[in-house]
Amino acid sequence: MPELPPHSPLLDISDERRGDSLIVRVHGEIDLSTGPPLEQHLRGALESLRSPNPLVVDLSGVDFLGSSGLALLLHTHEAAQRRGTPLRIVAAQRAIRRPVEAVGLRTTLSLHPTVESALGSPG
Repeated sequence: MPELPPHSPLLDISDERRGDSLIVRVHGEIDLSTGPPLEQHLRGALESLRSPNPLVVDLSGVDFLGSSGLALLLHTHEAAQRRGTPLRIVAAQRAIRRPVEAVGLRTTLSLHPTVESALGSPG
């Protein structure tokens, strides 16, 4: 598993292996200050997986997603596509879904209401 970034009062990241999948759980806010360490962590998470094992990014504990966070999700999606790794994002709450839909990424990003549905999704 990738090395976790230092703990921040605004963002907490933890990893869980489930079978051949990796779940990255994120709690807090994703903005200009917290985005770079999260993006670095997600890059490492992608590198730790063998295609076609999915990377699940659980954002159910995120209460703010800024424009830099949207860019981070798009960059992670593009990197995952290049590697042949399915990227699945858990986000049922309005704080995530609304900005994703507002910028037209709903059809690009694979959003799921729960970790279980993300893990059960076909690659």
